Amino acid sequence: MKSNTSPLEDAEQTTFVRWLEDNDLKFTAVPNSTYTKFESQKRKNHRVGLRAGFPDMIVLIPPTKSIDGEGYFLNIEMKRLIGSSTSQEQKDWNAAINELNLANTVAYICKGSESAKNVVRHYLKDPVDSVF
Repeated sequence: MKSNTSPLEDAEQTTFVRWLEDNDLKFTAVPNSTYTKFESQKRKNHRVGLRAGFPDMIVLIPPTKSIDGEGYFLNIEMKRLIGSSTSQEQKDWNAAINELNLANTVAYICKGSESAKNVVRHYLKDPVDSVF
């Protein structure tokens, strides 16, 4: 049986975060209830509003940095390049965000950091490519 040597999702996301920092973009990661170890914390997270499947990253593209002078609110679900799957909850959140049809608010599912960087590059006027 062949083992998967593809970087884990958190490694892909870490690479993406470094690239976002290099591009001086405002972003945040959203906590994931799936990997919460303790049931008491899972219950608390749910009680205060955390829901499974929401995208991992929110990235803001200000008008001054965008290719068209518009601002963008990007929602990015990170996935491992090989061996990952998208849960139904993740698909539902992605669809719900895109169904809003809000100007410049878009959700993506990205396999690997390069895919996530390419999404952001699409909206940036002058992306910086780091060595990571």
